[in-house]
Amino acid sequence: MTLTLNDIDQNPELISSCDCFQGILIYFRPLLRTDDIKLSKFLENLSEQTRQFSTRNSYDIDEARQLCFAINRYDKLRLIALINNETIIALFEFSLSIVEDDRKRFEEKYNIKLNEITDIRFGPCISDEYQNRHLGCWLFEKIKTIARQMGKERIILWGGVLHHNKRAIRFYEKIGFKIFTNIYMNDYEYECLDGIYNLFE
Repeated sequence: MTLTLNDIDQNPELISSCDCFQGILIYFRPLLRTDDIKLSKFLENLSEQTRQFSTRNSYDIDEARQLCFAINRYDKLRLIALINNETIIALFEFSLSIVEDDRKRFEEKYNIKLNEITDIRFGPCISDEYQNRHLGCWLFEKIKTIARQMGKERIILWGGVLHHNKRAIRFYEKIGFKIFTNIYMNDYEYECLDGIYNLFE
């Protein structure tokens, strides 16, 4: 069965898990409508450096409430990792739509035809305290499973990765993304690189 956003909204347990990571019990589940306070604390605690690499409209309760309000209303799926099912330490965002700029750029630059049936956009954000601790690699294994459950074959980086963010580029390459060398300007006028991951290679 291919999971839909509605399936996940109606039954979050379908893609939820609870496992130990480096001796810490980590809950990994979809964002819920009642998570606004937890999410606002996560956003507010992000450093200025991390915010440069994870651009949002704001990093406060208003942004958190908007993300929670959007659950199953649009084309987005947001997943969170929590300690004790209370403190959010990572936010992962999926977009099921492929915007025209991405579609055109991938076809013209890389000869790759994207489509919304097989492809999904992905963007991670990990709290400063848990960066460089292999948490992203560990959680990406769960993310791959969820993407496959949703019938996806490829994951592309949502908004690419900033050209100067060498640490993030190393992370994506480590977990198996192909990072292209063609620089393009994103919506915020930053120099970025595209990346793609094949779920069935």
